[in-house]
Amino acid sequence: MRRRNGIPIDIPSARKTVPKVKVQKSAEYNKYKKFATMFKKENEQRIWATVPVAHPDFKSLKKEGFQIIEVCDKREVSA
Repeated sequence: MRRRNGIPIDIPSARKTVPKVKVQKSAEYNKYKKFATMFKKENEQRIWATVPVAHPDFKSLKKEGFQIIEVCDKREVSA
């Protein structure tokens, strides 16, 4: 954007173009639909984790003492 006499002038051809980044989603991206937010307090520090409910790590975190705070559906959250 240029300025002439202190007034900003918008010239479309003078705009900087931002390069687009292509992101490849992992193969497991669409595999899980429900995610759980879990919480644990250890040595006066708060530990938060977000894990898919159907993932094997979910059960292991529950055995370690993590509490389930919230379960959300990925389809409802994404806009």
